[in-house]
Amino acid sequence: MFKYSSEKIIHTSLFIYLFLLIFPHTTTLKEIFFWTAAICWVIFRFRKSEPFITFNPITISLSLFMLIAFISSVIGMEPLENLKRFKGELLVPFILFLITATEFNSIEKAKRLLFAPVIAFAIYTLLAVFESTGYGLQYFWNKTNREQYVWLTSYSQFSAFAFPLILGLILFITNRWLRYFLIAFAVIVFAMLTAYRGFTVFLGAVSILLLWMMFAKPPKYRLWLIAFVALFIFIFGFLSYTYKNHPAVTEYMAKFERIINISDELKSEEGFSNRIPAWIAAIDIIKDRPILGYGWGIKKFKELVYQEKFLERWKENKPSVYEFYTVTVKNTFFPPHNLFLEIAVQSGLLGFTAFIVFIAIYLYYLIKNILRTSSDEDRNFSMILIGGTFLSFIIVNLMSNDLGNDAGKIFFVVIGIGAGWIKNKELQHSTHYPIG
Repeated sequence: MFKYSSEKIIHTSLFIYLFLLIFPHTTTLKEIFFWTAAICWVIFRFRKSEPFITFNPITISLSLFMLIAFISSVIGMEPLENLKRFKGELLVPFILFLITATEFNSIEKAKRLLFAPVIAFAIYTLLAVFESTGYGLQYFWNKTNREQYVWLTSYSQFSAFAFPLILGLILFITNRWLRYFLIAFAVIVFAMLTAYRGFTVFLGAVSILLLWMMFAKPPKYRLWLIAFVALFIFIFGFLSYTYKNHPAVTEYMAKFERIINISDELKSEEGFSNRIPAWIAAIDIIKDRPILGYGWGIKKFKELVYQEKFLERWKENKPSVYEFYTVTVKNTFFPPHNLFLEIAVQSGLLGFTAFIVFIAIYLYYLIKNILRTSSDEDRNFSMILIGGTFLSFIIVNLMSNDLGNDAGKIFFVVIGIGAGWIKNKELQHSTHYPIG
């Protein structure tokens, strides 16, 4: 009875938490449901005979990253503020990872849980469409007024995890009408991402479509997607040619040209939408404290870049960086917009290395178990849903940093589910092929 009640509370609380995570101004409710799930999970784990945390290369490497980030926060700049940020931006995602890795380690459980953010994102999308009626079609491509939008502002951030979840869940739905709804929803999301013109987000979405076209089972799914992509390219090409002088189309063509000529973009002082000066600044700041960084919380980056020692150094040796922070974005918060650089700033090269090791180990075991399985369901789950979310998140965060925000929390939920699946498959394999 206790086991059933505890599992029910954990699953229900986490479902509501993930549903609320997308919506602003629900902080108190989110805290209540998260800590309800976490406390019940701790009690439940202590009453089980198996180890509290499963020790394997994946959890050990992630725990090592957490330990390094904690130490860097304690000894870094503003330790109290660092620990506060560490708790919200790393500890909460880590607990989500542990809960899902132990309690949602089957496809059926994972599917039910992951419907929470997908349903929430469907409502979020509907609200964005309603909001657009007050602005017309320019709502989707007029970036100059984006600050006044409530729902479109964070759309690309959430779509980085929602789009692969939608495409992944389509492969597991048996209800025909629900599947049709998810397909239509995926088309709408892809269209909005295309109009949004966030290029890394668009590339992330395209990478998931490519995964589907190469690996989705049965093969009829791949044929449907190829037909959709062909139709999309035709419509996009037709509209681009017909409205070739439209500002949105002009910007698209400029972005395509920049991606094709990526070497020139890296050399440009305003490359990747002014991110190059911030990346150069971040590298110099990392060199000044390379081992453990400055402590968790990238907000301190603003304080760092305006320190006299850095400004003087850039004024003499890197005028473009000096001008960027003293003129272009003077006295504003402009972080490096790169997940890996921001990890290195906050937890040093030790933390950066630990995070890269975690990614490498996770991908190794994920791919290893994908190659082992002969089940279409397992392949779709691991390759499209888990692998697609992982790939999309990494691509998007080459130009952003969502590790500690709401999108990052859902990312940790998904990779936690993937870690649980990997553990189960490893156990099954060792049972089928006992050592000795």
